[in-house]
Amino acid sequence: QARTDLAASRARVVAAADETRRRIERDLHDGIQQRLVSLALDLRAAEAGVPAELPGLLAELSGVISGLAAAVDELREISRGIHPAILSEGGLGPALRALARRSAVPVAIDVRVEGRLPRPVEVAAYYTVAEALANATKHARASEVRVEAAVRGDRLHVSVRDDGIGGADPARGSGLIGLTDRIEALEGRITVASPPGLGTSIEVELPVGVDE
Repeated sequence: QARTDLAASRARVVAAADETRRRIERDLHDGIQQRLVSLALDLRAAEAGVPAELPGLLAELSGVISGLAAAVDELREISRGIHPAILSEGGLGPALRALARRSAVPVAIDVRVEGRLPRPVEVAAYYTVAEALANATKHARASEVRVEAAVRGDRLHVSVRDDGIGGADPARGSGLIGLTDRIEALEGRITVASPPGLGTSIEVELPVGVDE
């Protein structure tokens, strides 16, 4: 009973953290981000009305507009890292493909997931792939990563394999530890294999009957 209560408690903590992430992402997107876009449009209108004989003012306005555009792009990246809107709106398949497109390391991806899965499962799978791609980029010196996701029976199987230098230690680094906590809270399983010189493989199984 104590083990069951502990698992339920961990699941509640994960759900609460995810809800907080979603709220922050919405606040950033609907509040600050939209305000910055509106300010940039106002400046564009002001720029169009500046006489040509004031090139200095035009240059200053152009610089401010470029700075605002860069700030919006940075905010979008931060917001996407907190909780990606595409995951909430489009589901796991589109979200994983977006991760693959943005990856600095080439990614071969094969996603066979029909329709939507329970939200906690989609979030856990997404962050598994995001963390694996980040590690492949920063530490593994990989030239290619292969991502696969498929529902077989009552479980979602996710695997991420790179051809890097291997030697990753799952006990080190908050990313993999946090992933393990999240996955085990959903009664899933994660396996990390990283023999030196043979790349790193992360395998995850998650039950698709998890309550939202």
